[in-house]
Amino acid sequence: MKKSVTITARVTPALAKKLSSYAKTAKRTKSQAVEMILDRHIDHERAVAKAISAGLASAERGELYMTEEVFAALKAKSERRRRAQRRKAA
Repeated sequence: MKKSVTITARVTPALAKKLSSYAKTAKRTKSQAVEMILDRHIDHERAVAKAISAGLASAERGELYMTEEVFAALKAKSERRRRAQRRKAA
């Protein structure tokens, strides 16, 4: 059996009730349910945190785009895609 580590977390009563309900439905202990939930979602949360950090670092370096520039680029890309699809259909 793998070695385990105990983690203590403080949650609201409402969240504790949801966890208990989920664990019962999944036929798991609350500890198993927490481990399963964390395992499923931690990689996504880490990727989000990494992307936010990269974005903030980029902004600190002055690598920013005006909203109008972003929307213009998206509109141009969308128009190119539509033209390409029309050509394929023709």
